[in-house]
Amino acid sequence: MENSPISSQRILLRSIHETDLEAIYSYRSLEEVARYQYWEPFTKEQTADFIDKNKDSDLDKEGEWIGLAVINKQDNKLIGDCAVCVAECKAEIGFNISPDYQHKGFAKEVLNLLCDYYFNISGINEVFGITDSENTASIRLMESIGMVKSSDFEERLICKGVWSIEYKYVITKSDWK
Repeated sequence: MENSPISSQRILLRSIHETDLEAIYSYRSLEEVARYQYWEPFTKEQTADFIDKNKDSDLDKEGEWIGLAVINKQDNKLIGDCAVCVAECKAEIGFNISPDYQHKGFAKEVLNLLCDYYFNISGINEVFGITDSENTASIRLMESIGMVKSSDFEERLICKGVWSIEYKYVITKSDWK
């Protein structure tokens, strides 16, 4: 990943480093960031484990979640992370952006960069994200780049002791820009 970083004018996606611990902990420890995730707010130990599992990521590795750091190129600060799992010519994506950088278009840039990479470089046929039905920000974000709600996926599950409904949003290579 380090030899061919993915970037736009404002952001860089790179492998996660051990030196990213404080920055990742600063937002993954927040309830508002963990709200629609399967995980609870991180401890420092969980953050260190997350980093250990995700450093030196290979974007095209099949069947395994990999994580990438989202870097704001203006100040070179880590502002979030994204994750991808590639399987059977499909890529599932997810992302977390620090509240300090939300509502500024960074998540949309991450999503666009990942779609560009997977459709134009990696040869993936479909990119999708799964979100809680009440996570309207995530739904609006995915719809804003042309992702559509899958009519054949609606998962009902208990997450953190509460019944939830998850939706799947999809975009195919032929529908991408």
